[in-house]
Amino acid sequence: MPVPPYHKPHYWEAAYQSFGPEDSVEWGSISLADLSKYEYQILEWDSSRPQTNATISTTLGKTLSVEPNGEEEPILMLGCGNSKLGEDMIQEGWTGPIIQVDVSSRVIESMSQRCASLITNGHMNFIEDDATELSAFRSGMMNCCLDKGLMDAIYCADELDQCRSILSNVNRVLKHGGIFAFLSYSRPEFLLPAIAPNDGSKPKWESIQVQGLESIILYRFKKVAKSERSKISTKEKRR
Repeated sequence: MPVPPYHKPHYWEAAYQSFGPEDSVEWGSISLADLSKYEYQILEWDSSRPQTNATISTTLGKTLSVEPNGEEEPILMLGCGNSKLGEDMIQEGWTGPIIQVDVSSRVIESMSQRCASLITNGHMNFIEDDATELSAFRSGMMNCCLDKGLMDAIYCADELDQCRSILSNVNRVLKHGGIFAFLSYSRPEFLLPAIAPNDGSKPKWESIQVQGLESIILYRFKKVAKSERSKISTKEKRR
């Protein structure tokens, strides 16, 4: 079956023309209720590592390493569309600010209207930006990044270079030890070698965990902590 041109900005701009500020579409029918507390099994994509069937219970807060009802910590949300996930997270106690990004100016305008009060009180912001560039963001400024469908859509469109660009730029804007979590229906043995190949270069991710939920897969990338060389330089500056 042919896949829509998910990788082209004009596709999304046209897709949201018929939606108003109060409309909402949840990709994969996944909502915060499915993620706030959930169970998963670790999926091993490396055949040399044994598969275990243990079920683990966790929360979205633990997965993101940013808990609700905690200190103010920025969360970046990619390809937000008109999903209510960010609003539901604020309601559940995340302080944010939750900074939502989409390439469609139409949906950014609609969401800014719908969430005007959250923008005013500093809990949320909306930025028109391309996730393959994230040009509006400085390096190392975000605690975590959450994506509920963008990576999956781009991967299904077979635009692997764009997937790698998204992954690279998310890594850039994350702080050391920051988390990138995204949901996908694509199996890790196919997706990971395509978007995060082991090319022998210095790894940018400390760990990659694949969580198999009941109906979907959650990929959790953790950015490497500050390098030993950087730590030494910091110590030398303090002397």
